Amino acid sequence: MKKSENEIVMPKVLVTNDDGIDAHGLTVLVEALSKHADVYVVAPADQQSGKSHSITFLREVTPQERDVKGAVAAWVLDGTPADCVMWAIDYLEYEEGITPDFVISGINLGFNTGLAAYYSGTVAGAREGAINGIRSIALSVGGQGGMNVEHFDYLVGLLPRLMEMSMQIDPGIILSVNAPDIPSWEIKGVRVAETAPRGYGIRFFFEKKKNGNYQMTGGADYLDDNMRYDIDWCAASYVAVSPIPTTLSDPVALMRLRGLTRETECLTLIIDPQEKMPARVKNTEKLVSNLEKLSRALDRMGMPVIIAESYDMGEVLPQVKKYAREAETVRHIHPDVWTSPDLEKYTGALDFRKVLIAGAATNVELLQTVPGFLRRGYDVVVLQDCCDSADGPGHDLSLKMMEDMGCCISTLETEIMKLAGSCTKQILDAVKNILLA
Repeated sequence: MKKSENEIVMPKVLVTNDDGIDAHGLTVLVEALSKHADVYVVAPADQQSGKSHSITFLREVTPQERDVKGAVAAWVLDGTPADCVMWAIDYLEYEEGITPDFVISGINLGFNTGLAAYYSGTVAGAREGAINGIRSIALSVGGQGGMNVEHFDYLVGLLPRLMEMSMQIDPGIILSVNAPDIPSWEIKGVRVAETAPRGYGIRFFFEKKKNGNYQMTGGADYLDDNMRYDIDWCAASYVAVSPIPTTLSDPVALMRLRGLTRETECLTLIIDPQEKMPARVKNTEKLVSNLEKLSRALDRMGMPVIIAESYDMGEVLPQVKKYAREAETVRHIHPDVWTSPDLEKYTGALDFRKVLIAGAATNVELLQTVPGFLRRGYDVVVLQDCCDSADGPGHDLSLKMMEDMGCCISTLETEIMKLAGSCTKQILDAVKNILLA
């Protein structure tokens, strides 16, 4: 990060862990980060493994300054990892005028793959950072037997790359990074993978002891050979990087439940209504105006909407975003929106027969996306006044091609009034006013 030609601004990194401030993993991490970042440390006074995201709510905590090699400043806190990050963010902002660019938690001695991520204090430290809008990474090293504290060097060498990866995603998503407990020369590489679901790879249970008490323990479950999950890749001597969201809502479940309370026989897909869209169409003003009317009318009727966003076309147009508040979003790189797996998930969550298609460009994205709906048996209606291309003939030819495929070519007013006909008089009148605006 450059402030001027002669002054380099170092990123500010807050480090925590769940093994305590004297843990070897934290020491190694701070020393490595200090070479290219200003490091601040707030870590628990003692072992906090398995504390997950618990917080110290009903008693006071006491921060004490400590010397940690490589750190600009460090404190030990008699609390949990989540406490440490929560306290540090407030203290650094209000007392020091500092906002961390990253929260990095670890290096934990033991895997936090699969189900373990739910219970991990290491992951919770990163999660607290992400909840506060700070890019956050959880680092863990583990294996089947006793862990070797000397096997951190490969993970340490990945730090710049991991921070760059974190910069490419939403700050509300944690990067949970797990490395196998083997020498660096035996690690085969890095793989991005899903976090394994409950019941896969590892399980936790209470074991009855001879004295009649029970103690929590864990055990390995069967691994398949599909190489889908973090546990699979770690077992195969790779470092697994898994994005873990902090959101508490599942968009597919939301869409399905909303479908139980509203008319869902029709879905609307608006393709790429984004900032750079006007450069790809001829009649920009008319298209944007009609997309705004479409979004307003669908919102007023409570109809389900999916917005497809291309990765390279900027933010959704404010005229659409304002009214598509409950729309789900799918992101795509290829012109065919069906290449986004989220489209399959969302359409599968609803029971509908007809889909309205709008957006840009008629001769590219719409033309390539429509066949996917037809193959799946949907009735497809293309709103000819809610889509456009860079040239008139291209637009008209594309509409003719989609009609030949089996699509119905219709207009905004025709289709919206059909939908509004089954609504209450109050909603019908509101929709008429929107179309006349």
